[in-house]
Amino acid sequence: MGLFSKKECSICGDKSGLLSNRRLADGNLCKACRARLSPFYDVTNKDTVAFIAAQLDYRQRNMEELRWFQPSVAVGGAYKVFIDGNSGKFAVASEREMREGNPDLFDLAGLRSCSFFAREHIIKGDEDESDHFDYEFYLKFSVDHPFVRAFSCRYSGVTVSSRNRIKEEEARKIYLGQKEIKTGFAAFFSGVDRRATEEYLNQYALAQDMIDALTGAAASFRSGQGYAPGAPVYQQPAAPVYQPPIPAAREVNFCPNCGARVDGGAFCPQCGTRL
Repeated sequence: MGLFSKKECSICGDKSGLLSNRRLADGNLCKACRARLSPFYDVTNKDTVAFIAAQLDYRQRNMEELRWFQPSVAVGGAYKVFIDGNSGKFAVASEREMREGNPDLFDLAGLRSCSFFAREHIIKGDEDESDHFDYEFYLKFSVDHPFVRAFSCRYSGVTVSSRNRIKEEEARKIYLGQKEIKTGFAAFFSGVDRRATEEYLNQYALAQDMIDALTGAAASFRSGQGYAPGAPVYQQPAAPVYQPPIPAAREVNFCPNCGARVDGGAFCPQCGTRL
């Protein structure tokens, strides 16, 4: 009976069942409180209640800080690297998470490394087809952060198959048509020619764009030069969520975003921008 009885969450006090409860070193954690933690953090039974409570406090401060986060650069696919050189912060998230969620803000100065890797899945063939491979694409980050030290994300929703393998010479032309030659490019193909597909190279080039933008911003920020834009400029959504509040006493006659006439109200009736 005790095994299946509901446990009291050590954070909020709510009851949680066997499947939704997560055991901590000195307590219990419900599903709702777990959902408020960093999306890049996996709870373990070695975590203490005090550690989880401290992270939830940080997550609340992070949400407040997001109001002032103004990304000038965003590079990536389904997941992007958002960079705010003025504040010295960056985030790794989808467009929707940036609008509606609470993505972690990391210090540019605290970036330790950022690297590309692909997960390979073998697909067994049949009598008419030989085995082939499918690839999913990720970036791995290492940061100085009190709660998240290392994490990875699948930056592209694309899955690439080795069925479309091309010759190395053709692959070089495709790659070099997008980016300058890099040291180690030859090693990219050595002995693993099944990766030499146009789609794979496109995803690899996208990863390099993300890495270059982030490491370049981090290096500039560490040197005290600020961020010198060298990547595509991020166009914010029609209804930004990051603009600091404007005092109510300020009179606004025209929307600063779309130029439409505004006759009172807190939002533009044309594009929805907060006034």
